[in-house]
Amino acid sequence: MPLAGQGFIAIWNDILPEKRDAFFEWHAREHMPERIGIPGFHRGRRYIAIEADIEFVTFYEAASVEVFSSDGYKARLGQPTPWSLEVLPAFRNNLRGVCRAAYSVGHTDGGFLWTLRLSPAEGQAQALSQALKEALLPPLLKQPKVTGVHLLVCDPALSGTNTALQRGRTITPPDWVIMVEGSSADGVRAAVAALDTAALQQRGAAPGAQGGLYQMEYGLARIADHVG
Repeated sequence: MPLAGQGFIAIWNDILPEKRDAFFEWHAREHMPERIGIPGFHRGRRYIAIEADIEFVTFYEAASVEVFSSDGYKARLGQPTPWSLEVLPAFRNNLRGVCRAAYSVGHTDGGFLWTLRLSPAEGQAQALSQALKEALLPPLLKQPKVTGVHLLVCDPALSGTNTALQRGRTITPPDWVIMVEGSSADGVRAAVAALDTAALQQRGAAPGAQGGLYQMEYGLARIADHVG
């Protein structure tokens, strides 16, 4: 199914070993429920790496990117809980982007997710976007066990870090994100095999794209937002 909204936060992180247990409990018991309780947030999902350079990836889906500059969201950023202040400084290899969906198709959620962080080469953003939306991404949804295909374009201004957000972390914003969801790891692997570095660079991507395969750990949605 298409993503639940028009605004997204995409977060990758590793965690220091001594805070790993605290991270698992804090994120599921407090942090994600707190975020989904903010007006405008629709859904959150967290994944753990099967084959990836960074162990965890979390996606929040909201009505629009304006939700992430709303009073409700800024209030939560400015008043972190004691548990958040304990865990957040232990994040490592932390990337965070506020993004818009440039392309999103699908028929259901998938338990497996491949993400590719990439950037367009200089002067090639329009060509790469067109190639992805018209030629490279649509065929993926027709592949066996693929359930959704998405392209997120992150906003550098909205993704910029600030002291209220950092909480002892060094945060790097990503640029573009390709997401392929599926019902099995092998199905997702097979579908994205054609999107190798050489093929993307021929279409206008800059060198250095980073891909990874993940399995969903859990998700949380505001049911009222999807009823009626």
